[in-house]
Amino acid sequence: MRLSTFPALCCCALMTPARAGDQASRVLPATEGMLSTALGLAFILFLIFGAAWLAKRFGGLPTGGKGLVKILGGASLGTRERVVVVQVENTRLVLGVAPGRVEALHVLPADTEFERELEQVREQGG
Repeated sequence: MRLSTFPALCCCALMTPARAGDQASRVLPATEGMLSTALGLAFILFLIFGAAWLAKRFGGLPTGGKGLVKILGGASLGTRERVVVVQVENTRLVLGVAPGRVEALHVLPADTEFERELEQVREQGG
């Protein structure tokens, strides 16, 4: 048998109808198992990438506010730069964060008139 006819023979063996006791009937269940395994793997990978997208889209887990430093908010300025507002006791710091560097941009007192008005609006449910 020449090597060039081997793929054609394999395809013909898979395409012929399976008969009881025929060798083709033993080949088809193996391909069904491989197909179901591949579909299961694709589904699991879809779930992993979907969960990663949701975590990135909605910001992941909320940060806790019980510690000494609270992260109040932030904004992305580029691919690797961010502005973050943190609160330490009664002081708010506006920080510029870049790879390998954190710099204080501005210092604000935490108890401002805006803060009091914001708390009143939150209490009223608006």
